[in-house]
Amino acid sequence: MKILITGAGGMLGKALSSCLESREHQVKGYPREALDVTNYHQVVDVLSTEKPELVIHAAAYTKVDQAESEAELAFLINGYASENLAVSCNKLDIPMMYISSDYVFDGEQNRPYQPWDSTGPLSIYGKTKLAGERAVRSYLRQFYIVRTSWLYGPHGRNFVDTIHQLALDGKPLRVVSDQFGSPTCTLTLSETIADLINTKRWGIYHATDGGVTNWYEFAKQIVKDLDVPAVQPIETKDMPRPATRPKYSVLDKTTLIHTIGRELVPWQDALAMYMSLKSAKQAV
Repeated sequence: MKILITGAGGMLGKALSSCLESREHQVKGYPREALDVTNYHQVVDVLSTEKPELVIHAAAYTKVDQAESEAELAFLINGYASENLAVSCNKLDIPMMYISSDYVFDGEQNRPYQPWDSTGPLSIYGKTKLAGERAVRSYLRQFYIVRTSWLYGPHGRNFVDTIHQLALDGKPLRVVSDQFGSPTCTLTLSETIADLINTKRWGIYHATDGGVTNWYEFAKQIVKDLDVPAVQPIETKDMPRPATRPKYSVLDKTTLIHTIGRELVPWQDALAMYMSLKSAKQAV
């Protein structure tokens, strides 16, 4: 399949490009410098020229706390630009995949969220991702919306690398223990997405690594092989942030598992794989 990826220079975009190419798809990756997704005419021109069979929209504004003071920019990139892609794909009859977030939920129901559950974002970031979802659903019949959470991986700043480096630097680690979700490696998510697009079963899917944890337990797992002081658990109120996070944003993956026909990699196994890759890279 010929696939065009927006945000190809980002953490997920790079992982997707490598994964899909390894499966013999023809991938055209467009980083931010090559495609301004907020420019409708440029989007139409690129899609008209490339004629992809699928667009994966991975370009996004991801600064959760900064979005609270940059709402206009966040909505421009996550909302308006997603509408540009959706309108263009509709015009050219191209299916589209939109990468969304667990932050479209409020985290108050204390059970895993189904794809059809009511949304209720608490932050500007969450509201902008929901705006992108609504644009895709408004203009397209053939689409995937893939909600994921707690992303980390090569080629981008992320929680795993930050905690690991702070531990190596001997810094005290105080991590919230009352926010629950599912860590997800971009490498395993890319494999899941590759399996999903082979099905051509359009719809809204929840895609994370398997299992549930909190940020504190996640951090403990990251540093478990290091000779460093113990991670200290704190509550969200002890570390106030500009953006409100959902307390329980676990996503139910049952629909996805039935669709792709396999279980998802446990988050502990995905993290172990990533840490091994990280160690091997540092040893070179």
